Amino acid sequence: MDKYKTKMTINKWFSYISLEKLSETSRQVIGQFNRYSKKLTFKKVLKLFLYAINDETDSLRHLDQQLVNPKLKKV
Repeated sequence: MDKYKTKMTINKWFSYISLEKLSETSRQVIGQFNRYSKKLTFKKVLKLFLYAINDETDSLRHLDQQLVNPKLKKV
């Protein structure tokens, strides 16, 4: 799947997730996560995991390798 279809797919999936409708406790935990991590917000982590699901990535180590070298395909 090319990067544009992947990006559109992830954005479409993410559009169905309404973080505003979560419970107050969940929003507080997400707020603490965002406060703790400066650059990697909860939304970015969620999109990263959606990318991994879409690409059927085997492990976090493989996901890391794919992000460092995008031309790397599954063996």
